Amino acid sequence: MTQLTLPRPLHIIDIDNLMGDPQVVDPWVIGRWQDTYMCTAGLRPGDHAIVGTGCNGKHAFAVQSKWNPFRVVRRPGPDGADEALIEAAMTEAERGRYTHFVIGSGDHRFADLHDLLSERGYPVTVVSRPRALSHTLRSRAGDRVLYLPDLDLV
Repeated sequence: MTQLTLPRPLHIIDIDNLMGDPQVVDPWVIGRWQDTYMCTAGLRPGDHAIVGTGCNGKHAFAVQSKWNPFRVVRRPGPDGADEALIEAAMTEAERGRYTHFVIGSGDHRFADLHDLLSERGYPVTVVSRPRALSHTLRSRAGDRVLYLPDLDLV
């Protein structure tokens, strides 16, 4: 008997890039971005996600409290969260537990991740705010881009 494999995505979420502010500590604002991302990207209960954030303690705690039960990675440095997300994504790609990947960021640093995942045969979708989507990542993703609205939450 053949076992049916259901589509199982892994969302790689650069929350600081999506929100446009790596200093946000307001749980309501973080929650609105989470709701918007989930609706746009189709993140459903039971899906897996890895959320990256910088090491600003209050911000990281606020993100982790709202994005629970998803895995949150942190690393210091200007691109620390991006590096942690890219490493986590590559580790998961090697394990082969997911059918496709969703990159929740417009940062150009994720263009190489997009290429590496695609070369391994994974479909990759990008979710970003239009103004935050780098030209490089946009050109690599082609028609597999979902746009978040720009929320005015200040």
